[in-house]
Amino acid sequence: MNVIVLSDAPARRLHIAWQLENLGPEWRCLEAASAPQALRLLTDAPIRLLVLTPCPAAGALLHLLTEQPLLAPPYLLGDGLPAPDGPLPAFADLPGRLQEWMREGRLPSCHAQRMPEAEHLARGMLHALGVPPRLSAWRFLPEAAALTVVHPPLLDDLSHGLYPLVARRHGKTPAAVERSLRLCIESTWMRGDLASLERFFGSSVDPDKGKPTNREFLCRVQERVTFAARRLG
Repeated sequence: MNVIVLSDAPARRLHIAWQLENLGPEWRCLEAASAPQALRLLTDAPIRLLVLTPCPAAGALLHLLTEQPLLAPPYLLGDGLPAPDGPLPAFADLPGRLQEWMREGRLPSCHAQRMPEAEHLARGMLHALGVPPRLSAWRFLPEAAALTVVHPPLLDDLSHGLYPLVARRHGKTPAAVERSLRLCIESTWMRGDLASLERFFGSSVDPDKGKPTNREFLCRVQERVTFAARRLG
């Protein structure tokens, strides 16, 4: 899990980095001393968590993130610093707070900034693939695809990530979401242009089944929508 620690005090950055990396080998901490440096790190690699210490650089970075919203923003911790949805939780709350957010399906506070754009692109891409709009999955699929763009970890475990989140947002059960998506993919492969589908999905299609799994479908759509959104700026 990639984490950025932003502080203008080297000793403070190092102390937090040690605390984070002591949580386990999967934690990889990157340090930043200024807002521009932190922003470069945020755009260079997927970052799961951003830890801000009270300093001018933190305020400057929050301003930059408002002016230049990231497509896939990280979770924010910041010892009470102001953010779009209220004061940021304290660093001392980690890792319990992060586990709680993941368990409850809470998204990073800045995710909504690029959601309309991602959903618009996803809707157009699904139309181009020939996904039948009459199917029940169409009511949630563009939004579900957009959610995976602004928060890719939702794809890590569909049963405990994306499906429950979409189910809560649309008054369904996770099983109903999974089933509707599977039927949607089957119908698309039965009625769509197979040549176009094969060009779009390539080697991600299971040669024995002739169609992608739910996860393969969502991952491919997420990749294409992410590419389109970043190309558009």
